[in-house]
Amino acid sequence: MHTFHEFLSSFHLWRDPIIVAAFTGGICGFLGVYIILRRIVFVSVALTQVSSFGVILAFYLQTLTLNSVSLLVDPFIFSVVITTIAALFFALKKSYFPVSQEAMIGFGFIVASALLLIMSGWVDEGIHEVQNVLFGSAVVVEPLEVFLIPLNAILVFIIHVILFKDLLFVSYDTELAKLYNYPVVLLNVVLYLTIAVVLALSTRAMGALPVFALLILPAMFSFQLLENIKAIFVLSVLIGVISAILGYYFSFELSLPTGASIAFCCSLLFLISFILREIKIFLLSLFRNI
Repeated sequence: MHTFHEFLSSFHLWRDPIIVAAFTGGICGFLGVYIILRRIVFVSVALTQVSSFGVILAFYLQTLTLNSVSLLVDPFIFSVVITTIAALFFALKKSYFPVSQEAMIGFGFIVASALLLIMSGWVDEGIHEVQNVLFGSAVVVEPLEVFLIPLNAILVFIIHVILFKDLLFVSYDTELAKLYNYPVVLLNVVLYLTIAVVLALSTRAMGALPVFALLILPAMFSFQLLENIKAIFVLSVLIGVISAILGYYFSFELSLPTGASIAFCCSLLFLISFILREIKIFLLSLFRNI
C-alpha cells in the first residue's frame, strides 16, 4: 500500500488531473444546488448520457473521415453541441408535446443510452473507450482540458454570480416569478445551457459516473446540514472539490479506478451527512431541553 508521502512525491503525475477534477467538482457542486432546488436530477442524468453519446459519436465519425478532416471532428465540440441542443430541448417547454416534459427527458435518456451502446462496437477504441467515458479513467488529461475546464468553470461561475438572485428566485417559485414578469424562459435556458456545457466538457475528461456524482451528491450533502442557501452553495462547492481530491488520493492509495473512486467518495460523504444531521438534531433538541 502506498503512503501519503509517496502520493505527494508523485504529485507531478497527478497535478493536471487533480486541477481538472477540482474545478469540475467545484462548479458541479455549485450547479447541483439548482438541480436539487428544482428537482431536475433526471435532467442531469439525461444530459450526462447525451454528453457521453456525443463523445462516442465523435470517435465514430473520426473513423469515417480522412486524417485531414478527422481533426475537425473533435469530441469536445461534438459533446458540447449535442448536449447544448438537448439542454435547449429540455429547457423550452412546448405546448404541442403530447406527453409531459419528464417523459420527453426520459425519452432523451433512453435514446442516448441506446445509441451509446450500439455505437460502442463501431469505434476503433471499442468498449474500453466507452467504459472510460461512462465510468471515467480521469488518470491522464489532455493539455487543452487543463486550460479549458477551469476557464469554463470560472466563466459559468461569473454568469451565475451576475444572475444569482434571478436564478434563485425562479428556482424557488417559477409561477411567482412569472407574475413578477421575470424572463423565466431565458433564465431557464441560461441554467440548462451552463449545466450542459459543464457536463459536456467534464464528461469527456473524467467520465459520466464521477461527473454525475459530483453534480448531485455534494449539493445533497449540503441540504442535509444547512438551511441558509448561500451557505449551502459554499459548502456544496467545498464538498465537490474535496470529493474530487480524495478520489484521486484513494485511487492512488488503494489502486482503484479513479472515476469510481471519486464517485464513491461523494457517496461516502453523503452518507456521513446523515450521521452529522442526526447529531445536529440531537444537539438542538438537547439545548432546547436545558
